[in-house]
Amino acid sequence: MGVTKTVTVLFTDVVGSTELMARLSPDQAEAGRARHFSSIRGALAVHRGAEVKTLGDGFMATFDSTADAVGCAVTMQRAVARDNEKDPGQEIGLRIGLSTGEVTVEDGDCFGLPVVTASRLCAAAEGGQILASEVVRMLIGEGSIHRLEPLAPMELKGLPGPVSVCRVDWDAEENFALRVALAEDNALLREGIASMLDAEGMDVVLQAGDAEELLAGLPGARPHVVVCDVRMPPTHTTEGIDAAQRIRSDHPETGVLVLSAQVDPGAARRLLAEGSDGIGYLLKDRVGDAAELTSAIRTLASGGSTIDPSVVSILAESGADAV
Repeated sequence: MGVTKTVTVLFTDVVGSTELMARLSPDQAEAGRARHFSSIRGALAVHRGAEVKTLGDGFMATFDSTADAVGCAVTMQRAVARDNEKDPGQEIGLRIGLSTGEVTVEDGDCFGLPVVTASRLCAAAEGGQILASEVVRMLIGEGSIHRLEPLAPMELKGLPGPVSVCRVDWDAEENFALRVALAEDNALLREGIASMLDAEGMDVVLQAGDAEELLAGLPGARPHVVVCDVRMPPTHTTEGIDAAQRIRSDHPETGVLVLSAQVDPGAARRLLAEGSDGIGYLLKDRVGDAAELTSAIRTLASGGSTIDPSVVSILAESGADAV
């Protein structure tokens, strides 16, 4: 039995991907696809979008907030523009369609007129363009930071009559990425994580060797997520957890991912004492898996939580009710 709800639906599609993939080696094509997916998922995390499914090189996502959906579309275009600058000769064009209304959610998928409208608008858009239904512009309002310019009504396949449409303007010069701060006293490990995140399209805005340097740099760096070691100088005891609790108190909008060489039940309990939203605890042996680390960071950026199964198991065995 499906559930009915009002959401903003977003569709993306890559223009000319087939021709581009034909010019690349299989390894280059797969690397480019992975980088693109990482950028899109990073934007969804920051703007609290829910990925519904992938369609070839495209995405379908939903948002509870229309403003978040429009902001996410703009962020996606900026991310693609940034990636194109990094890889001349492998540029792609991204087209996006948006529509708002009542949909039926069933078995992880969405159905309804807004889904069809967003999909058709995406297909009608050109590379680099964001097209939205008129209801999106009305919900955003005149005071929005985003500029929505009305266009001539469009005939869209499968829809009765012309559809009122607007174009979302965006500035490629306003770069944007999911921002991450790193705190780790092992410089080689810190640099390795930073390089991994950069390759995944994330922006490492701060690198710190201890908790004091981390906390001092946060106001200027404004990261979406902080990744820190559970034990840091000078005593290598509770500095990481102390910093995590301070961040959650002073910067509640910032996610915190704590890394530990081994399960520390006491540290985990302290970290989760006031809830798990925006909190992560992973063992360092998982850091080498780029997909797992970046997935955890995106989850925290969107307000979710990610706790290592080993931590959950030990806390459960000891009767902890923090998880």
